[in-house]
Amino acid sequence: MKATLSVRETSYQAKSTSHEANGLNVPILTVSGRLDASTVSILERALIRTLLQGAQVVIVEMSGVTYISSSGLRILLSARRQARERGGDVLLSSLSSSVRDVLDMVGFTVLFSIYRSLDDAKRTLDRVD
Repeated sequence: MKATLSVRETSYQAKSTSHEANGLNVPILTVSGRLDASTVSILERALIRTLLQGAQVVIVEMSGVTYISSSGLRILLSARRQARERGGDVLLSSLSSSVRDVLDMVGFTVLFSIYRSLDDAKRTLDRVD
């Protein structure tokens, strides 16, 4: 059976009142399937395209991700590095327990901002400064 991965791109208009984030359009990449060596290029292309279009913050919603390999971890880390170089970040949301366990095991839970749900991630962008 061939591994599959899908990435659906949407966006969220942040409601922050801070001058820098006012009206910030935040891309959301909803990922589902197996994130491994044979599928990672799908997410990689979406992340690169999003960052090249000038996104400062990207939310990666992962409730549908059933497996993540080292290739998937590498892509997330690379995207985070690129976003942070521009003063932004990559936020992860809705991790399954198995994916969360992998991120815990490799120490990514201290590197990434991880949110229980997509709504929780959006709420952090809507803070009033």
